[in-house]
Amino acid sequence: MTDIHFSDSTIIFIGLSGAVMMLLPIILFAVLKVKKNIPVKPVFVGAMIFVLFALVLKLPIAYLLYYADNPVAKEINSDPWLYFVIAGMLAGIFEESGRFIAYKTLLKKDRNRITSLSYGVGHGGIESLYIGIQMLSLIALALMVNSGGIAQITGDLDPAQTAVAEEQIRQYAAFDGTHAVLGVVERASAICFHIAMSFLVFKAANDKKSLWLYPLAVFIHALIDFSIVFTKFDVPMYVFEIVFASVSALALFLSYKFVYKTVEPPEPQCADELPEQ
Repeated sequence: MTDIHFSDSTIIFIGLSGAVMMLLPIILFAVLKVKKNIPVKPVFVGAMIFVLFALVLKLPIAYLLYYADNPVAKEINSDPWLYFVIAGMLAGIFEESGRFIAYKTLLKKDRNRITSLSYGVGHGGIESLYIGIQMLSLIALALMVNSGGIAQITGDLDPAQTAVAEEQIRQYAAFDGTHAVLGVVERASAICFHIAMSFLVFKAANDKKSLWLYPLAVFIHALIDFSIVFTKFDVPMYVFEIVFASVSALALFLSYKFVYKTVEPPEPQCADELPEQ
């Protein structure tokens, strides 16, 4: 383990990557607030629902399926295809169900289609902030490793777990400018994807004839998360990120044109309430 060292450039790139990931949603919200006057409430609801459904409610099930000492978890971890199928299903079911429930409850009176845009910014934005914070936390890990404190990380692990931890830290130590750019591109793509899914689920929640868009969003989300499996089979990360960015852009374009634009504004409640332009 003594041969692992984080260079100054690696630490800088980690910091820059994390900072940009955190700034992306803030800049996007500021631009959309000025250009479209998006409402703030759905942004906060989207952020809250992501935390609740993706990070809290999903955790017990994910623990049982991936980390607990049981035959099911061992089988799942031994097969990358099964691992990512289940990971995709969990992400799709929990996050899209969270969207649907939010539109039906907390945002049931917010029926202007711009609500879905705001929600997508909040949902994708808080995820970008969360991952950005995780990136910045790697700086502390890097400083600990460089100061010879790696035993504090691996001291209580068995040999197999120590080997896994060492390999993971080696990957972090190899972080360079290319990784930083790809990480930022991935977050931008993910925000676009979350906005697209927010369009689909919003219409599903507010139009009974379009309810099928909800399971479609679950399926698309699960498929996108499952596709990460291909990076485990020598598919270069830059190829995956290019494909993901392209798919996210296409999903955003199609959902905007064929779903978002088709949502009728609600009837004004009084003469001075004008429908969304």
